[in-house]
Amino acid sequence: MVKLAYLIALIQFLTLSVFGQRETAIVFTIAGAKHARNKDYTAAIKDYNIAVKYDSSYAYAYIARGYVEVDLKEYRKAINDFDRAIRLEPADARPYVSRGASYYELGQWLQALQDYDKALSLRPSDASAHFNRGMIKSDRFDYKAAIEDFDLALMYRPNDSKTYWNRGEAKAYLRNLDGAIRDYDTAIRLNKNLENVYVKRGAVKVEAKDFKGATLDLDTAYMLNPRDPIAFCIRGILAGREGKIDMAIRHFTNAIQLKPDYAQAFHGRGYQYYRTQHFQAALSDFSREIELDPRNGSAYLYRGDAKRMLNVEDFCMDFRKAVELKAEGADDALKKFCH
Repeated sequence: MVKLAYLIALIQFLTLSVFGQRETAIVFTIAGAKHARNKDYTAAIKDYNIAVKYDSSYAYAYIARGYVEVDLKEYRKAINDFDRAIRLEPADARPYVSRGASYYELGQWLQALQDYDKALSLRPSDASAHFNRGMIKSDRFDYKAAIEDFDLALMYRPNDSKTYWNRGEAKAYLRNLDGAIRDYDTAIRLNKNLENVYVKRGAVKVEAKDFKGATLDLDTAYMLNPRDPIAFCIRGILAGREGKIDMAIRHFTNAIQLKPDYAQAFHGRGYQYYRTQHFQAALSDFSREIELDPRNGSAYLYRGDAKRMLNVEDFCMDFRKAVELKAEGADDALKKFCH
C-alpha cells in the first residue's frame, strides 16, 4: 500500500515537472475519462479530484466529475460540480444540460427547464437539450410543445431511436395513431431490441383495431422481456376487445403478480369481471384500483354499479364521486339510480 501511494505521488511529481498545472489537470482528466468509460468510477473520481487539485479553474474536470456522479445517481454532488463549471465557463452549454438532467432526476422540473432554455440560448443545435426539454413538456401533458422539441432534436440528431420512441408516445396521447406508429416503426428500425417500443406500438395498434399487428408486437415484446407487466396488461386489453374474457383475466392477473400496485391492471381485470357479472370480484378490483389511483372517475362509476347490483347501500356515493371526477356516463347513472 505504501509503495502504491509512493508510485502515485511520483507520477504526479513527474507529470507536473514536465507539464504546467493546466496540462497536468488535462492529463488526469483524460485518465479519469478512460476509467469512467470502463465504469471504474472510483478511479475516475480520484483522477478528477487530482485534476481540480492542480488546476481549480479547469471547468471540464468539474463537468467530467459531474458526469460520473450522475452515473452514480449522486445528483446533488453533480449539481455542485456543474455549478462550479458554469461559474468558470458561463458560455458553455454542456454543464447547463447536465445540471438540468440532474434537477429532472430530483423532480425539480422547473429548474431543469430553466437550464435547458439557457443551454439552447447558448447552443440552439443541442439535441440533448431539445430532447430533455421535450421530455419535461411531455411529463407536463403539453404534448404539442414536446413534439416541437423532439422534432428539433431529430433535426440535429436524426438517428436517435429514443427520440422517435418518445415523439411517437406524444403523438399517441394526441390520438395521432398513424403518426405514432410511424415513429415507433422508425425507432424499431434503428434499434430492434427496444422491448418497450414494441409494447407501445402494440397498444396503439389495439386502439387502431389492428389486433393481428398488436399481437405480433406483444409476442415480440414477450420474447425480449417475459416479465413486463405493461405488456401483460395490454395483452389483457387486446383479449378483452376480442371477447376472450378468460384469457384477458389471466393476462391482467399476470400483470398484477408482476406489479402488485398496477392500478390499470386492476381496472382491466375488474372490468372483465363486471362485464361477466362477477360483481363481487369486480368490486374488489375496483376498490383496489381506487386505493392506488383515487382520481380515476371510471373506477368509482363501475364500483358503484357493482355495489348496486350487490345491493350495497352506499353505491350512490360512488356515482357522485364519479360525477365529481367527470367520468363519462356518471351523470346518467346518478340521475337514473339515485334520487
